[in-house]
Amino acid sequence: MTQSKLSRIAQLCLRAGLLAALAANPAQALPSDRSQPLSTDADKLELDDKSGTTTLYGNVIIEQGSMRITADKVILHYNKNKLTHVIATGEPAHYSQVPRANQEPVQARAKRLEYHIELETLTLLNNASLVQDGGTSLSGNRIDYDVKKSLVKAGSDIEEGEKRRVRLVIPAKTLSNQE
Repeated sequence: MTQSKLSRIAQLCLRAGLLAALAANPAQALPSDRSQPLSTDADKLELDDKSGTTTLYGNVIIEQGSMRITADKVILHYNKNKLTHVIATGEPAHYSQVPRANQEPVQARAKRLEYHIELETLTLLNNASLVQDGGTSLSGNRIDYDVKKSLVKAGSDIEEGEKRRVRLVIPAKTLSNQE
C-alpha cells in the first residue's frame, strides 16, 4: 500500500472518529431540540434540595426534542436551580439524538453516561460505543468528547479487571471514491 493511501486512510479514520463523537454532542443536535421541554418518566423519583439532585429510578426515559436517554438510574445535578450535569447508568444506558435534519440518530451506549453542561463534555464509560449515520462506529471502555476543544479521546481504562482495546469501524462506502 502506498504512503499516500495510508495517509488517506489515517485521515478518514480520524475524521470518522471525530464525526461520530461530534454527532453525539447535544450542541450539534437539531436546533429545535434546545427549545423543547425536557420530560422525564421513571418508576420512582427522589428530589433532594439540600444536595441539589433529582434522582430517577427504574425504566427511566428522558426526552427533549429528538434527544432520548433510557437508563436504569439518572441523576440530575443542579446548582442554583440550573441543571449542571446528568449522570445516567444502566445495563447499558442508551442515548440517541438526531444531529441534523434528514440524518439518522446518533446512538450511544455505555454502563455510565456523563454530560457536563457547563464544561460541554460527554463521557461514555464501561463498554462504551457510539454509532453515527452511515454506520461508522467507535467503541472502547471510555470515550470522552470535549466540545469546546473539538477533541475526542477513546481509551481502555482497566475497570473490573477488563482491558478493552479501542475499535473504530468505518463502512466500506465511506472509504470508496465512488458515490
